[in-house]
Parts: sequence; structure tokens; C-alpha cells
Amino acid sequence: MDDAAFPSHSALLATALRAIRRARGMRSSEVAEAMGLQLRTYQHFEEGAGPFDLDRIRRFADATDSDPFAIVASIWLQDADFAVRAIEAKPMVVMMLALRSFHEELDQDITLIEPRVWWGGFRRLFQDLADHVRKQDLSAETWLDDQALRLGLPPSFHPRSRRKPSDEDSGE
Repeated sequence: MDDAAFPSHSALLATALRAIRRARGMRSSEVAEAMGLQLRTYQHFEEGAGPFDLDRIRRFADATDSDPFAIVASIWLQDADFAVRAIEAKPMVVMMLALRSFHEELDQDITLIEPRVWWGGFRRLFQDLADHVRKQDLSAETWLDDQALRLGLPPSFHPRSRRKPSDEDSGE
């Protein structure tokens, strides 16, 4: 695969850091101060320049109340938006906490789990999480639509992209 087709790790890191800082409504100087860095040193870090530094990523995450593991994962996922989407729920922190406990429980026996078993487990987990989100959102939207109908209003709370095929308007 051609490496030129993908952004560099430093470019992805820079994009993720900048997007998180902006999502938090913080200025560079505020993050630099919270990290204990000079402004120019922080700007250099936010630009993705210099060596990859996990300690700085952790300190950045502390300063911006974000997920340090999601920042790193966004680089490997080739999607800086993942780091921003993970700000509130901190899914990678939760996963690492669970993995740590799992590792401590299984110790050496963790080596007995084959890659296809890991894949199957993660696939089921992610499908369950996706189903949870879809059901949660749709149940609220269904209730709102039902209430709108009771008032004689058209149902309009189900976004078209998430409506079930039977909910779609007929006709072209």
C-alpha cells in the first residue's frame, strides 16, 4: 500500500490535538499553562513536530479532559475525528481499564486466546454497542413522533437516514 495516500502520523496527531483543543473552547496558551509548558513548546507539540511523546499526550489529555488512548488510536485509525468523538465517553480509557483487569485476571493464559477469538468478541461487543445507540435514539424519536401524531402534527423526529424501511415515505 502506498504510504503517500495516508496522512503522516505527525499530521494526524496535530489535527487531533488542535480539534480537541477547539472542541473544548481552549486557547493554546491555556493548554500550555495547564501542561506546564512554554507557549512555543506547546505550539510545537500541537503542530505534531518533534518526537512522539506519550507523556505529553497524557498531559494534553489531562489539560483538555480528553481520552489519551483515543488520541493515539486516531493516528492508527487514520481518522483524527475519532479523538474528538471520544472526548466525553472516553471509550479507549474504559477499554484500557477493562483490558488491564482482564490481563491481571488471566495473566499468562491471555496467550491462549487466538486472534479470531479476539476478533469475534470485539465484533459482538461493537455490534451490541451500535444496537444500544440505535435503539436508544430511535425509542426517543418514536415517542416524540407518537406524541406529535396525537397532536395532529406530522411525525418528523425520525431522521430519514435512520428510519426503518417501513417508516419511509412511499412514492418517489
